Amino acid sequence: MQTKVFGIGWAKTGVTTLGRCLRDLGYRHHRQRLDLVDDLGGGDTGSGEWPSADLSRILAVAADHDAFTDWPWILLYRQLDEAFPGSRFVLTLRDPNRWLTSYRSMIAQLPPATPELIARRRILYGLPFPDVTDAMLLDRRGRHDAAVQEWFRGRPKSLLTVDWEAGDGWERLCDWLGVPVPSGAFPHENKGLYAAASAGSAARESGGRTAG
Repeated sequence: MQTKVFGIGWAKTGVTTLGRCLRDLGYRHHRQRLDLVDDLGGGDTGSGEWPSADLSRILAVAADHDAFTDWPWILLYRQLDEAFPGSRFVLTLRDPNRWLTSYRSMIAQLPPATPELIARRRILYGLPFPDVTDAMLLDRRGRHDAAVQEWFRGRPKSLLTVDWEAGDGWERLCDWLGVPVPSGAFPHENKGLYAAASAGSAARESGGRTAG
């Protein structure tokens, strides 16, 4: 693959599905690398700038692969756009309320966060984890989506927006990438996983409690 593709949609907007799609299309895909978050050095994640970051390791990893999704790639679209001219960027979108439900359900199922993970979440989100409100989370994701679209304004060949739940699939993605549409069904990874878990938890809370 000659052109790199970076998935820069916020976590829980279908980035796992995008990664599966890119692998199926033959891209050498590299996904989440939380250890690389430490190289960002903090900073204002809302600005898109990382004045104290050391990006040497991140850019070296990017040079060795074709496609990327999840952290820390989500936050570095400006730097990656400048370091790898001609790259493509995919912003996965999702209904805000469905996104929030999925995110909260995922967090509820995970083991308690370690101090190291909490510190990394603070860097990634620019929010005071673990004490974050729904409003904070929705605002942070909204600011990210807006900033991405502003950065790539007037460059439709550089940025594609997709919403898998709204019906986007192989045709939209492959047409934009200029590659043949695969014959298999579109891979909706993790579809309904956390929503189902959330519903089960709600049912237990409302009527399934036991004494003690």
